[in-house]
Amino acid sequence: MNELDNLRNKIDETDDKIVDLLLERFRIVKNVGEYKKTNKLEIFQKDRETEVLQKIAEKINNQEYKKYILKIYAEILEMSKLSQHKK
Repeated sequence: MNELDNLRNKIDETDDKIVDLLLERFRIVKNVGEYKKTNKLEIFQKDRETEVLQKIAEKINNQEYKKYILKIYAEILEMSKLSQHKK
């Protein structure tokens, strides 16, 4: 196996972990959505979304990739809201 194949295998392994974590996150989001519905809370809570993005931004030391990661997280949050509306 050459170096490119090794690197691609590492990407595949990382993608597997990301998918597993995203699935776990969406299972939790489902529970959050059910809680909000039961307690008659709005799905979109701007303060919470801002807080999540700020926490993520603070964890990213690599400025080169920060804007990309934040964009991905903004999309994750958007999909989380959409999935809660499906209830």
